[in-house]
Formats: sequence, structure tokens, C-alpha cells
Amino acid sequence: MNMRPRIRSEVICYVMAGLSRDASRFVRFKYAGDRSRRRGVIEDLARRVWKRRKKRNTSRSLLITPKYIWDLAEVAVDEANSDGMCGRCNGKGWLDTGLKRIDCFSCFGSGRRKTGDIAIARKLGVGLDFYRLEGKSIMERHMLGILASYEGDLYNAFRERL
Repeated sequence: MNMRPRIRSEVICYVMAGLSRDASRFVRFKYAGDRSRRRGVIEDLARRVWKRRKKRNTSRSLLITPKYIWDLAEVAVDEANSDGMCGRCNGKGWLDTGLKRIDCFSCFGSGRRKTGDIAIARKLGVGLDFYRLEGKSIMERHMLGILASYEGDLYNAFRERL
């Protein structure tokens, strides 16, 4: 049996020492399962995006409230933390009917779950058109981009320090 050696906790601490506070908080939440960090990640994300929105100060930005940004940050953090596996077929991409296998009708055979615009708009308590017009770009471009950059910081720290 060929097993990979376990990474010691001292090595992980050494790698994480080079991360920013925000990135470290997100990494601890996502990879270490530290649920107590969730609120801090949401606060940091909402604060960064709100600051960015205030700098632009367009007439359309008057419709966006701090609570909406907070709710959007919650959805973005949950999306970034999910494994993305389809719940119906458990990531296989197909369902067994007993007679034959058919492509999963929830993920269309991909095995991946994608939270749709309708489900996100419902979570936020806003209309679909408002979410697509105002919230979707904020979540996908800004929030998920920031969270992806935190993961990039982690990979860079691993590459540089190990």
C-alpha cells in the first residue's frame, strides 16, 4: 500500500504565515473546516465590495444597500465553499433506473451542481431581473474573484515556501 506522507502541522503553519489576514481566514474556513471564521470572511468580503461600490458612486448604485451586499457575500462564500457535486447523481453524471443508465437530468450529465440565478435570487429575496441586473456581476466578478484570489495566495505560498 503506497500512501502519501502526511503534511505536518508545523509546515502548514509555516505556509499560512505568509498569507494576509483575510486570505488566512478564508483558507481556515474552507480547508480546515473552522466554521467560526465564516462570519469574518463574510464581513471582510462585504466591506471590500462595499468600499469598491462607494468609490464608483453611480446612480444605479443607490439601489444597492449594505444589507444586500452582506446577503450577496453570504451566498458567494457558500458557493466558494461548496464542493459543487450534483446532489441528485452524487457527481456521477448518470442515474441507474434498473434497466439502463440515463444522464442525470439535474446536471445534464456533468456531475457538477450549479446554483442558478433563480435560486440565488430567492435566497436574496429579490426579483430575478434585479439580481441579474445588479447582483450577478457583483457576486461573480468581485466577490468570487476576491475569494479565488485568496486561494491563489495559498497556492503561491505553497509553491514558494515548500
